[in-house]
Amino acid sequence: MIDWMSYLSVVSTLGFVVFFALGPGSIPWMITAELFSQGPRPSAMAITVLVNWMANFVVGIGFPSMKTALENYTFLPFSVFLAIFWIFTYKKVPETKNKTFEEIFALFRHGNGSEDTATTRSIKSETEEIEISPRDSDNNTTRNKQHHT
Repeated sequence: MIDWMSYLSVVSTLGFVVFFALGPGSIPWMITAELFSQGPRPSAMAITVLVNWMANFVVGIGFPSMKTALENYTFLPFSVFLAIFWIFTYKKVPETKNKTFEEIFALFRHGNGSEDTATTRSIKSETEEIEISPRDSDNNTTRNKQHHT
C-alpha cells in the first residue's frame, strides 16, 4: 500500500463534504425557504429536517447490508433514486425566481407549474386579486374607522 494514499483519501472525503455542503446539500433548505411564507415556514422546516435526518438514518442503517449484497454496484440504487428525484423536481417544483409566494402557491394549485401563456395570465390575475383584496379591505376598514370617529 502507498503511504500517501491514506492522506489523499482523507482529503478527498473532506473535500466531498465541503463541496456537497456548498452545493446540493443546501438545496432542501433554500427550496423550503422559497416555497413557504413566514407563517408556515417553521413547520415546513421542521418537516424538512425530519425527512432529511430520517433519510440519513435509513442510508446509514441500510448501507452495510447493501454493500454486502451489491458489492461494487452499491451506488446503483442511489443513482436510480437520484434520477427519480431529479425528474420529480423538474416536473413538479415550479421556478420561484422573481415570483411572490402567492404566485408560487397558484402554480402549485394549477398542477405541475408549467409556464404556458394561458396559465401564466390566469395565475397573474389570481395573484393580483389576492394582493388587491387585503389592501382594499384594510383601507376600507381604516376609512370606516376614521369616518365613525
